[in-house]
Amino acid sequence: MSLREWYGEQEILLTGVTSELGHNLLEKLLRCFPHVKIHAVLRSREGLTQTDRVHKKIWNSAGFERLRQERPNAMSRVVCYEGNLVYNNLGVREEDHESMANVSLVFHTGGSSEKLLAYCRKLPKLRAVVVIGDLFSLVSDQMNEKSLEGDPDYPGDLPLVVVRLPPIGPAHRDPMPGYVEKLRGATALMVGAGHMYGRADLPVQIAPMDIVINTFIGAAWELDKMGKHIATEPVFYNASTIDCSWGEMIRKGGRASRKFQYPSFHIRGISSSRILHWFIVIFFEWLPSFICDTILYIFRQEPRILAEHRRVRKLLSDFEPMTTRAVNVNRRKMFDLIKLYSPEEKEAFPVRAEFDVEAYLLCAAAATRRYCVNEANLKFIQFFMPAFFAIMVLAVSYFYYNWERIMDLFPIQCPTNE
Repeated sequence: MSLREWYGEQEILLTGVTSELGHNLLEKLLRCFPHVKIHAVLRSREGLTQTDRVHKKIWNSAGFERLRQERPNAMSRVVCYEGNLVYNNLGVREEDHESMANVSLVFHTGGSSEKLLAYCRKLPKLRAVVVIGDLFSLVSDQMNEKSLEGDPDYPGDLPLVVVRLPPIGPAHRDPMPGYVEKLRGATALMVGAGHMYGRADLPVQIAPMDIVINTFIGAAWELDKMGKHIATEPVFYNASTIDCSWGEMIRKGGRASRKFQYPSFHIRGISSSRILHWFIVIFFEWLPSFICDTILYIFRQEPRILAEHRRVRKLLSDFEPMTTRAVNVNRRKMFDLIKLYSPEEKEAFPVRAEFDVEAYLLCAAAATRRYCVNEANLKFIQFFMPAFFAIMVLAVSYFYYNWERIMDLFPIQCPTNE
């Protein structure tokens, strides 16, 4: 049975639907499988009911524009329930449990999984449960597709798939090329939002969003197709990543960052020297940010450039374990899954990140500029940059040509031998 036929009219329980991963997974399921029914468990928040959060915020977002055009009635197949993943039975009302009796697939994209897995045992028609794992939370530098030291204890009495994820980057193709909802460490590095500390020769550990989602979809199907739903232990997948080195990614992203600029000071690069890295950060990121905020303060505007600098530095600092650590990741399961696909399914649900990296970075930079950039910050920095670098050139020139005179101002007393 093909992947599309297998999904057919199945009913799917989706958690974490408001997360970036859950948001995009919902869009792909509704667009590619026109007869599936989605049960979404989430909380009311900010004065909006759980239904309003999905229908008003998610359905009206830019990521659902393609779905709105292709399947304008798609949200009629989504049922929302008030619940919380930290409570027994997901905090869902008793009558709502009856509505979810026909759920056969569970996709868990955020939050604690303990209560969810306990609830899955009560689903009589369950065929597969797919949860996420953090690839870089494990202590081993050899990532095989089996349980490793550092993995949580997963139950052995459920048809369970664990998809281990590296940091997630912008989408390659779906729902649109380069689409990203908010700035994360992977995206900040790709668009040149700041200088990076790490090794340029190490392979990139970033999984495009749509590759991750396709892995979720294919892994559930493969588990059932191969009869692995009767297994007594979980099946592990290590999600596929972009095929290039960090240095190559930064170099190829140069053209993209020039065409679609992020509000930074154009200091792209990666260095394995802490001293050089922090010299660049202090003098070519922090200092111009501080000067910009000082100018804004003088003209009675709200200082905001330094806050953006701190935000980017926090994102990139959290990302350092991926750029400084060599990890050998086994992805044999990806090859096994591809062998089961028809040519049409390989095109519609690719699970390997094999594409033109430079074109991908160009699309990612364009999407980041559109959805994640404060245009006021960008215009101010563009106006400020020529003056700042002119001042830096003059300062360096002055120190170079007047070094002896400057040193005379600070005489060094050499000890004498009596």
